[in-house]
Amino acid sequence: MKNKLAPKIIIFTIFIFLFSTIGQPFFALANSSNPTEDFDSHFFGGESQLDGITITEFERLTESELIELGINVEEGFDEFNEEILRDDFDFEAAVENLDIFNMDDDEKETFLKIIQEVAATSGTEEVELLEESLINLFDSSSETFSDLEAAQEELIENYIEKVESESSVVFTSINKFVFGAEKVHASNQKKGKVRVGVYFTAAAINTLVGGVVGGGFSAIKNFIKKKGKNVAHKELSRVATAAALKLQIKQVRGVAIATVMSSAVTFALNYLDFGYGIAHSIDLLDWYPNNDWIDITK
Repeated sequence: MKNKLAPKIIIFTIFIFLFSTIGQPFFALANSSNPTEDFDSHFFGGESQLDGITITEFERLTESELIELGINVEEGFDEFNEEILRDDFDFEAAVENLDIFNMDDDEKETFLKIIQEVAATSGTEEVELLEESLINLFDSSSETFSDLEAAQEELIENYIEKVESESSVVFTSINKFVFGAEKVHASNQKKGKVRVGVYFTAAAINTLVGGVVGGGFSAIKNFIKKKGKNVAHKELSRVATAAALKLQIKQVRGVAIATVMSSAVTFALNYLDFGYGIAHSIDLLDWYPNNDWIDITK
C-alpha cells in the first residue's frame, strides 16, 4: 500500500510547492470536484472590466480611461448601423443570420473588432483564448457554432492545456493524479446538467448585440440614446431574446425565455455591460439562483 501511495504523495508535494509560483490557475480548477464549477469566475476574475459602470458614468470617462478599460476608441467605432433605425428592421433575422463565414471583408473586420473589445473588457487575462472561442461560436464552419455549452467546454479544455504548456511538464502527472484522465472533458463531469457561465454568456450576448448594432459598446450606447430608452428597450428585448435562442437558452425554469427577457433588459439598459445585465438577470431566475451559472436544466 505504501509503495502505491508514495509516487502520488511525491507528486502532490511538488504540486503544492509549484502552487506559489506557476501553479495557481491550474490548482484553482484542480481543487474542484468539477472543473467547470469554478471555471467561469476564475477565468474572468469574478468581474468584467465594465462591472457596475452605468451609461451615465461611461459618458464621463476620458479617452485614456476608456482605453484602460479595453474600449475601442477608434474613430467611427462608436457609430451604429443606420439600417436598424428602420421601423421594419428584422432584428430576429439579423441575429439568426449573424455568421462570420458569410460576411464580406468589411463586415468581418468590424465584427472581429467587436470580439476583440468584448474580450478586452471581459475581465480575463486570457484574451486570445476568449477571442478564439467567440470567433468559433459565431462561425458556421466551426464545430461549436451557436452552441454555447460546447464553446464553453472547448474554452475550458484550451485554457487547461495552455496552463499545462506554460508550466512544468510535471503537470502532466498532476493532471492524471487530480483528474484521473489525460484530458478534462467538462461534459463528463456535469452528470447530465446543462449550464453555462454567466460571464461567458455575457461575452457571447455582447458580441451578438454588437454584431446587430454594428459596433462596440459605444455604438450600443449611442443607439439607445438615439432611439430613446422605451423604444430601445423594445428592440433590444427582441435582439436579446433572439440571441438567447440562438445560443440555445430557450427557457428559464420551464418559462419561455421571451417571457423573462423584458425585465432582464430593463435592468441591463442601465449598465454599459449589457450582456452581463442579461446573463445575471437570467441567473437570478434559474434553477439555482445567483450562483454565477445559468442552469438551463435542473
